[in-house]
This record gives sequence, C-alpha cells and structure tokens, in this order.
Amino acid sequence: MGVAWMMGYGAPGFAQTATATSPDPAPAGTSPAPPAKAAKPAKPGSTGTDGKKVTELGAVAVTGQLAALQRAQAIKQDSVNVVDSISAEEAGKFPDPNVADALQRVPGVSVNRSGGESSQIAVRGFGPEFVAVTINGRPMATASGSRAFNFDVLPSEIISVAQVNKTSSADIPEVDIGGVVDIQTARPLDFSGYHGAWSAAGVNSNLTGDWKGKTTPKASGLFGWTNADHTFGFMASAWYYKRKDTQLNTQANSWYAGQDISKLSGLSNPNYTNVAVPETLASNVLDETRVRKGVSGAIDWKPIDRLTVQFDTLYSAYKVDPFEHEFGEYGNTGDIQSLTTDPNNTVLSFIRKGEGPNVMANDYVTSYTPSYEKSYQNGLNLGFDIDQSTKLSLDVSTSKAWNKESPNGYFLVVGAKNFGTNPTWTNGGSSQPPSYSNILSPTNTDILTAHCCNAGSGNNVTNKIDNYTLKLDKSFTDGALARLEAGFQYSKEWVKSVSWGTPNSILCNAYCGYSVDVPADAIGAYIYKAPPKIHGVSSPGLPAEWIQYDPRAYLSWLASPAAYNQLSPEKRDALLAGLAANGGTFDAVPNPGSYNNVGEKEKAFFAKAVFEGTMWNMPWVVDVGARYLHVASTSTAVNQPPIAYRIDPNDTSNGQVTYGPLAPQSADGGYHKWLPSLNFKWNLLDNLIYRFSWSKTLTPPALNNLYYNKSFGTRPNSLTISQGNPQLQPYASRNYDMGLEWYIDDASYIALEGFYKKVSNFSTLVSTPVPFLTNENTGQPFIWSLTQPINLNSSNIYGEELTFNYQFTHLLPDPFNGLGMALNYTHVKSSTNLSPGVIAASGKFAVPGIGDSANASLYYEKGPVQVRVAYNWRGKYLESLSYGAGATPATRSAYGQVDLSASYALDKHVSVFVSGTNLTHEHLYDYSVYRNRFLYAEADGTVYTVGLRGTF
Repeated sequence: MGVAWMMGYGAPGFAQTATATSPDPAPAGTSPAPPAKAAKPAKPGSTGTDGKKVTELGAVAVTGQLAALQRAQAIKQDSVNVVDSISAEEAGKFPDPNVADALQRVPGVSVNRSGGESSQIAVRGFGPEFVAVTINGRPMATASGSRAFNFDVLPSEIISVAQVNKTSSADIPEVDIGGVVDIQTARPLDFSGYHGAWSAAGVNSNLTGDWKGKTTPKASGLFGWTNADHTFGFMASAWYYKRKDTQLNTQANSWYAGQDISKLSGLSNPNYTNVAVPETLASNVLDETRVRKGVSGAIDWKPIDRLTVQFDTLYSAYKVDPFEHEFGEYGNTGDIQSLTTDPNNTVLSFIRKGEGPNVMANDYVTSYTPSYEKSYQNGLNLGFDIDQSTKLSLDVSTSKAWNKESPNGYFLVVGAKNFGTNPTWTNGGSSQPPSYSNILSPTNTDILTAHCCNAGSGNNVTNKIDNYTLKLDKSFTDGALARLEAGFQYSKEWVKSVSWGTPNSILCNAYCGYSVDVPADAIGAYIYKAPPKIHGVSSPGLPAEWIQYDPRAYLSWLASPAAYNQLSPEKRDALLAGLAANGGTFDAVPNPGSYNNVGEKEKAFFAKAVFEGTMWNMPWVVDVGARYLHVASTSTAVNQPPIAYRIDPNDTSNGQVTYGPLAPQSADGGYHKWLPSLNFKWNLLDNLIYRFSWSKTLTPPALNNLYYNKSFGTRPNSLTISQGNPQLQPYASRNYDMGLEWYIDDASYIALEGFYKKVSNFSTLVSTPVPFLTNENTGQPFIWSLTQPINLNSSNIYGEELTFNYQFTHLLPDPFNGLGMALNYTHVKSSTNLSPGVIAASGKFAVPGIGDSANASLYYEKGPVQVRVAYNWRGKYLESLSYGAGATPATRSAYGQVDLSASYALDKHVSVFVSGTNLTHEHLYDYSVYRNRFLYAEADGTVYTVGLRGTF
C-alpha cells in the first residue's frame, strides 16, 4: 500500500491497493472480514505509476482520490456488518487539520465545531458520548473529562483507514449505541524497501477570507524500510501544525425562565409572573494559537513463519492558547424598571435603573483558558498460527491522556457602573444577538472599579486505560460454517479530575461588587480596538473599542495595600489571612472539594460464528455472536460544602460562599450484560446486496454523571446543588438495520439503509427543592434545587441513510471523464422530540444530538490535476436539555460549510497543493427553546493551506 494514502497526502507516486480478503487492513488484535469474491488480484511484481512494485494484496493498483473512493467502497461491500469509511487519499486531498474533520464526509457522521476545527463527532444523531473510538482496535484515552473522544488531538496524517462500524459484531473490541470508530494505521509489511513521504505548507486563518495576518507552518514526514523477504519492517512519522486565528463570539450564557418580575421595581403587572430573561450579554474576541505535534512508529516482525509480532506507538500533543478580550454586561432582574414580552413570555426589551446597588456595569474582562492535551498509546500484538486455519493472538495496550494547564489560566474583571444612565436591552430577534444601548463610554479609564477575579481555570484531567485481549480464530473450508472466533478482553480504566483556582474564593469575597477604585496606570489599562463586526455574530450595540489591561499587573495590584486598604476591616482581614495561607499570592491551587476519581474494571467474553452459503443460487453470509460484559466501578470524591452564604449588597446578582471542612466519600456501581448480535448479507445479484442486522448494545453512563462530589451554583436567582450518581446503569438499545446497496462499478454505488434503535435507561436530571443555609437578612433558609441523574426515560430513534457515489469515467468524453461526485444524506427522528412549548413548560425529556446531516462533493482527477469541492451540512439539533445556570434547553441551528482543495503533480514525486475551509464564512448560532432566546454565536472565518508534498 502506498505511503501517499497512509500519510494522507494523496500525491501521485505510490500505488494503493484495496484488499480482497480483508478490505479493511485488520487492526492489531482483530480479525479480517470474511472473504469477498469481487476484487481481482494484482499480479505479483507489477508496478505502480512511480515504477515501484505493488504490494501483493489481492487488488487492482490505483492512486489519488479515486483510489480513496474505491477503497472505501470495497470495505463497505465486503463487510458483513454495516460499515462506512474514509481512506487517507481523501483525507489528504483536503489536508484536514484533524481526524474529525476527515470523518465528517462519512455518511451519517456529523461534527461538533469550535474554533474553526472539529473536535468531536456524532453518528446517526448520537452524540460524542455514544461513539466509541479505537486506534488499531485498541481503546485510546482522552482528557475530555467525559467518554467523548477529542479527535482534535490527532492529525489526519496518521490515517490509513477510518472505519465507522454502524452495527455491532461480537468481536469488535468496543460497544456503543452510536457506533464504533476505528482509526487504522498502515503496517510496515505493506511496503517494500525504503519508502517515505513529506509535506510542508503554510497555514493562514482569518475572519474575512482574505490572505492576511501571520502565516504559520505545517509539516509532516514519514520514513520506513521493509526487508526483501517481508519478515521485518518499520515505519516512523512525525508532524507539526500551527495555526493562529481570531474568533468572534457573543453569548448570553443562559436564560432564566419562569421569572416573577411582576412586583419588582414597582411594576405590579400580573403579565410578568412567568418571564424568560437572559443571564448576560458578553462579546468576546479570542486570539488563539493552536499547535499540534507528535510522533508515531510501527514495527512488524516475523521471526518464524508462524509468529507475527506487531508493535505500535503514538504520541500526540495539542495545545490551545486562547487569550480573550471581553466586553460584558451582566443581567439582574432586580433593577428592571420596565419591559415588554412576546406571546412566549420572552423578553423583547427592558430598561434598567441608573441608580442603586444593582446598576449594570460595563465589565472589561480578560481571560486565558489554556489547554494542552497530551496522549499516548503503546500496543503489542502477538499472532501465532497454530495451523493453516487456526490463529491465536494476544494484544496488550496501554494509553494515557492528560491536560494539566488549569493553574496557568485566569478570569479577571474590571468594571465601571452605569450610574446616571438607563441601560436598555433590546432583543435581536431570530438572526442576531441582542444589544445594549444608553451605557457610559467604554473607553473612560477614570471610573474603573474591581470586581470578579480568579487565577486558574477549568479542570486538570487525567485518563488511563490498560487493555488485554486474547483471541482464538478458526476458519473452515467445508460446510456452511466458515469461521469461529472466541476470546476474552480485560480492561482497567480510571479518570480523575480536579479544578484549580484561587483558594476559598478569597478574591471574589474581597473585591466582587465594584466597591474598590482601580487606578488605570496601576493595571496597565489601554484601549483595545476590536475587529470589525460580523452580522449575525456581533451584538449590534457592541462598541468598536473598550478597556483592557495587564492581567498580572491587576493581580499584583489587588494584593497591594493600595487595593485592600479600601476594603472594610472585616474583608481586609479575611483577604490578608487568605493571602498568608496561600504563600502571599493569589496563585491557583487545586480545590480539594472538586476532586473526582472514577475507576472501572471491565471483563468481556465474546464468541462469533460466520456462516456462508447460497439461497436460490445467491450467496449469503451470516455473522452471529454474543458478547458478555461485566463492569465494576468505584466513584471517589472529596466534598467541601458551604457553611455560610450571603448576597453581596453591592451586587445582588452575586452570591458569596464560605466553605466548610473537607468530607471524602465513595460509592460502588457496576453492571453485567449479554449483548447478542446478528449481521446478514445476501447478494441478490453480483452487484446488488441486501443487509439485515440486529443487536443489543449499550453506552456506559456519562462520566460526569458518575462523579460523586457536589457542586454549587450560587447565583441568587438560581441556587443549585448538583451531584452525580455512581449507581447509574448504562444506556441500553435494541437495534435493527436493513438496507440495499447497488454497486455500479468499483467507484460508484447507491445505498439506502434504514435503522431503528429502541433506547432505554437514558440518564435524566431530576431536581428537588431543598432548604440549605440561612438567609442572614430574613432568618429563613435559602431554597436550593438539588439535581441528580437517574435512569428514567426511553426513546425510539429511527431514520434513513442514502448514499450516491458516481464516477463519470464511462459517460463523459475526455477530459471530462475525470469528474465524479459523492452525495449522502442521513435523516434521523426521535419519538421524544418535543415542541418548544412543552420543553419550556415542563422540562420533559428529549434526546440531545438528534438531527439530519448531509455531504456533497464534486471532484475532478485527470493527469496531474486533482480538484475537490465539498459541502458539509448538519441540521439543527438539541445540544443540551439543561444548559447553563438557568438549566434551559440549548439548540444549535443548522450549519453548512464549503471546502475546496486542489493539487497539481509537478512530477511523479512532487506535487503542489492548496486548500480552503469554510469558504463561505459560515458561523455557529445557538438559542434556547425559541429562536429569539439567543444563547451563542461564533465566527471563525476561513483557513487556507498552501504547500508541497513529496514521496520517495
């Protein structure tokens, strides 16, 4: 197989072959698919377009993006279970930044976007938590803090084949309701002699679509060698990617529904007893630097004829440095003096007071929330041929991922209250964010005051997985039974999380409330000029410039006598005591009350039989088996509950907490399940295939639902206590799939597939009002909402998937016969789709992530020229049933973007390429329940890449 497709380059020069007996190169520890009879073997010793020998893998040698489609089609056609895939030629034609960007072109796969890249995927509407990910058949750790895999840590260069298993089979090493994605890398013994590839490019990312700003490097390389008798080979690769970009986003954070404003500010209007109001309005400019780098290696060795040794190693690091410049205006229902609403009780406008303790401030926020996820996977596979038809294999792997950047972040606020004005909020309608007017100048540095501040940000997360698989594989030449597989798998996984920040809220308890004057020169204040507004993303009322400052100078000043001597004696003494206990600084430390650790031990036994035969002279294959899972888990946490709570008199939208002693606790959980599966494939004609699949699958409970510590939301209008449930059971599903596939030629086919999933045990958050702590003003307890997940709801998910790939080789004359197209559309529905009114009124259950998706691409490949234009679309879908402090639903609007890539082969070894993503400058848009309840909008602009590829 050619280095070009392994590295994702797709440059002419290396031959690529589609395996007949195993179209998907079998990952370590797994077995190849049942034999297929359609492909014709290449002649041993034949050569590719560069004169190099074609590896004898039983296929016709082809190159370029046509090869990618042929390979993906061969995998689909030859598999017994329902499979779709993408091979590296196609990924390399767009040089996609990461694996998720490459996977978005697979039918039924859609992506979660942020910062101009794709980070996580959904399959047939089931979100990232419902999709298992393996690399070469082995589980890969992730520092996402959940079971959702962060694909942005992996470059597309590592792909040989990314295979999406949409139906289950007993020998697939992971089980998940949405599907199992296996990222397969090339094996050294697929090559001959010395071989290698390289790529060097410049990357330019900007909001306007023009090539301007700083161009950053992208480079990768691969080198390998295989001996003449194919008993030993190695491969090593490395990559580096850097992108600097600017992102605009506007957010409301949350909406508070059911607010009683009828008696506030003297309104006395019964129509305002059930009003929905936004939490805030924040306009952000993020200057980001993203760096992805890593190395990988593989060794194949056959010390004796019957023994195969395979070793793989992968290390990847992905760092994101997002420096945020924010202009914010926080909401507070306590100072609304007049308002209007629509028939859905959504506020359309309101006017706020210009006097009193709750006057709105212009918040000048600077924040830094870095992430630096590092991960590795090491795997060893030993395969021993007991005889020609029996193989015993042992696979051992370990993987770890961690992100420990939280201590280096910060979130700081300097504010100026709008005394003497009446800030006016106006709803932006269904297509743009809301805005404020009647505010003081955002460039006046003479009236600055201290407010909310914190060093540190987010959670440090570490995840580790050890996996062991022993498998016996027996094939038969006579009778209906073609193959038997049986095995045992044991894995041990743990994930731990702890947040970092200034300890014991000493900063906010001292300075929140805008009561301490801040000299502009003491904090290095300056006037920040924002990029031009973007319609649909920027708030219409956003100023062109506002105040920013040096965050470290601000923190230093807050620790000085000039700052704390302005405090009351009580606050000053508490601050000084906190500083002394923290070494005299506001540096971030781990919060022991946020510690969580979930450990799981999983044992799995599996067995599968493959039968072959004919019915009415039409060949059929049946794959039937079962998998038994036994999972034992332990959740450990350290709680630090509040012992006192007060509302800040200078800012009644802010609650201040005093925490008590630490209280460790733990609880056990687990489950055991039988998971049968059946896949049936019937060749009605040589090129017409009927499929039917049935299985039981499960998805483990979300990790954050197993976390056992308590977290507290302390906004006075939304007092919440959240706690996980270690006894949660997994989501369970009965799955039915049926489809027809018509293979027109080796690069053209039409497939129509229907699927139905009956899913139970959905985790549903249940809230109960509880009295907790005493209001020092009234002597009555505060009423908090205690929320925990329980297994409660079920839903039926069903839909259809249509794929049409066509290559015009035989229809159009030269040179137009290089044209081809690839189209797919997935339609998904849920029995628990709820109308906005029902969701808003009762908070009933619905399935997040369910929505349609589609991909369309037109490509041309003739001689040295290759061009592809692709459109990727995802319909609107429910992001969350409980979003933000207001715990209201969040919906993401439909999104589609156009990408373009092209390359020209200068000779058989070197090609020049160019690509552009999001050429139409599309942006993200979220809302809560109704379109005019704006939540979030983001613009990332366009990314261009220009460079050279080469092979040798």
